[in-house]
Amino acid sequence: MRHLGIRREFRMSDETTLAKPSESSVTCPNCFNTYDARTVPFCDCLTQARTPRCPHCGLCICKLLPDQQRVFWHTAPELLYRRRLAAQRESQAATGSASGRSLKRPLVLVAEDEPTTRTVAQRVLERIGYGVLLADRGDVAYQLVVDEKPDLVLTDALMPKIDGRVLCLKLKSAPETAGIKIVVMTALYTKSKDRDAVLTNFKANAFLKKPIEFKELEAVLTELVPVHP
Repeated sequence: MRHLGIRREFRMSDETTLAKPSESSVTCPNCFNTYDARTVPFCDCLTQARTPRCPHCGLCICKLLPDQQRVFWHTAPELLYRRRLAAQRESQAATGSASGRSLKRPLVLVAEDEPTTRTVAQRVLERIGYGVLLADRGDVAYQLVVDEKPDLVLTDALMPKIDGRVLCLKLKSAPETAGIKIVVMTALYTKSKDRDAVLTNFKANAFLKKPIEFKELEAVLTELVPVHP
């Protein structure tokens, strides 16, 4: 039998892991309840690929460790694969730019070099009621902030050209942009001391660990720059 390298905290038994699922039945790796692949909702987390969210315990697959995710998709019904691809295509759909359109306020600049995460963020933010600007590099994000003065910058910590953390410090150090709220997001930091370092050393207003759930993002943005009816 091929060794799958599953960590101990992954509570599936070997028999459950390798069992072939029915055409539409999926077993949640967290609560072990089953759900229907045809109707299960997909998450709105800011991540490279939206994944199914268990209707029983609320776990979405993007919250699992990488080897756990591989096992899940190894046994997932083909129907769920097709829905996953459809969700990815939806997330990668072309979105508008700032040029040639009015910018709704509060305005959020999303600085993220991963295209799918960037467009998922735009869709989620616009649903809440924010105007959105997009940047795929730190230097582009900086220039957009200078030109458009967004109310908040949501930036990945690791960005091409200008690192997201450096971008944060640069904006906070300039009088004309110091008042703009900045949220740093990353999948790298897991310890509280790393979070504290970002907030203290780079003067960020908030820190979010990827994958970021919709409710978590909405709560942080509402606290920093609320949308008024």
